[in-house]
Amino acid sequence: MRVPRTYRIHTERYILRCVCEQDIPYVFSATRFQGFNDGILWEAPKSIEELHEPLQRNLQAWDFGLAYTFTLESAETNAFIGRISIRKHNELKDVWNLGFWTHPEHQRQGYMTEAAKAIVEFGFTVLGAERIEAYHALWNKASEKVLKRIGMKFICYIPQGFQKHGKWVEENLLAIETKDWKSSKQIEG
Repeated sequence: MRVPRTYRIHTERYILRCVCEQDIPYVFSATRFQGFNDGILWEAPKSIEELHEPLQRNLQAWDFGLAYTFTLESAETNAFIGRISIRKHNELKDVWNLGFWTHPEHQRQGYMTEAAKAIVEFGFTVLGAERIEAYHALWNKASEKVLKRIGMKFICYIPQGFQKHGKWVEENLLAIETKDWKSSKQIEG
């Protein structure tokens, strides 16, 4: 299924929408905070212009149904909060991968848990995912807490998850299956 760029997800406090050119200054400002990029696969850009190409790749992936990257903004103020994406697994059918980050000015306020719940629902109900996975750097306890709050369970430890500054970063893989998500929705409802 293809999802139009105009698609929106509304939660209690947020609007999740397709990324756009107007987001670039906010993304760039997030990368200026010390340590922000340590748990992210991509390196901090040296200039704001370097963010135009990744934006185009995000939009192309959206159009091809390979990945959906959403900007998370406040429904009340339209403030840029962060980004969240769901990407098709490279090899496994009906498996998607969740990734997210919060602008450092808005961290530790519970924003990403609400957004991640909405994206997991999007993955299971709109994209037809059977499983949604997420990786987090071992030291990133905030991301681990978000993943556990949305029902993900530990799958495995990865000693060489990704490289950063010439060193391997240890990761954990967590996941949630559609059957477990549906069971938790019945308990909530």
